[in-house]
Amino acid sequence: MRYLIVEEALRDGRGHWPTYIGGIAAGLRSRGDSVDILAHRHASADLLRQLHAIPCLRKSCWEDQQSQGMVGGLRHNASFQRDLAGYLQRTARYDWVMALTVRLQHLAAFACLARKGTQCRQTQFLLLFVQGFGQYAGDGSPVVFPRSGSTLFARLCFRLMRPAVMAGRIHLAAETVGMQTEMERFTGLPWALFPHPVEFSASAKQSVITSSRSGTVTITCPGFARHEKGSDLLQEAIKQMLSGAGAEQLRFVLQWPTPFALPDGRLLGPDPVLLSDSRVTFLNHSLNATDYDQLLDMSDLVVLPYRRHAYHNRVSRVAIEAASRGIPLVYTSGTWSGEVAALSGAGVEIAKETVPATVEALRQAIANLPNLRARAVQGAHRVAAYHSVDQFRRKMVTLASGRD
Repeated sequence: MRYLIVEEALRDGRGHWPTYIGGIAAGLRSRGDSVDILAHRHASADLLRQLHAIPCLRKSCWEDQQSQGMVGGLRHNASFQRDLAGYLQRTARYDWVMALTVRLQHLAAFACLARKGTQCRQTQFLLLFVQGFGQYAGDGSPVVFPRSGSTLFARLCFRLMRPAVMAGRIHLAAETVGMQTEMERFTGLPWALFPHPVEFSASAKQSVITSSRSGTVTITCPGFARHEKGSDLLQEAIKQMLSGAGAEQLRFVLQWPTPFALPDGRLLGPDPVLLSDSRVTFLNHSLNATDYDQLLDMSDLVVLPYRRHAYHNRVSRVAIEAASRGIPLVYTSGTWSGEVAALSGAGVEIAKETVPATVEALRQAIANLPNLRARAVQGAHRVAAYHSVDQFRRKMVTLASGRD
């Protein structure tokens, strides 16, 4: 198969895109496929060399302020379509063109591209969405779709896409059941459910916990601290945990490089009390692959106290990476991490977005740790197998054959 991955955010190496897209591309190439990557026109030489990518796309809607809003979005669609169409006209036909973080700024471009030119009509497009158009309406309630210029424009674009979708030239996809359900309601079109591929290094593949540990219990929260990740709740929960019974055996490790803004505008950084406690480590820098592997390797539990409004239908790569290594999860109920915990068979829910509920879930997980760990190790292969390039590729082959 011959693939083209299109991502304008590939510019300077920041964000999750180099790891995510680079992992997919490397995995497909190792299986004998041909993969080209279109990156930002001004992508760094190091990034282009690392990913074997081609500089092409002149704008990034993730950074360009002129690409925001209705007028800016229309301009960006036009620019994106010109760049991609021009490239496709200059090269041999691809079996698939994949855009793995589609936003409103790309919808009209893809709707037009799939209807334009012989080459585009012979190519299949995979459009994967990690952001929807609904608003969270509370735990257990379906999202609501506000009537706005953005949602009206999006509905128009999906109507333009309908013929290509029904003909199998455009395939719409999501990575979570929540997002799939939301987008099927919003568009009235069929949506495929895709895995979020995680390619592990050889050392990481060998790091699944195989025997019970004793003594210290190390609880980690990988990923930069943010309000939407519940870092403020976790910090207060840790203070309570360290003043309770059995606290001498606990160790906590959090990534917290910079203060983040709370809803009232205040900035929150690491608590001075915890900074001076030898049982708590704050990592104030970005982790390279080796450091990140080591952080997970030391983890007895990974805690993900994410807020539902942000993560009810949003993937957590950390959850996949932890569960694939046989590490039990402590996670907020009603968030997507529950799908990973169910797949692994090991997890403890945080019932409410409160400090007491976070404390209770952590204590429950610690008390039941040997059983949780055994189940997590047993289920690790299921998580790794589903969230793999092999499963991603099988899904592509299935879609291409029209069987999905």
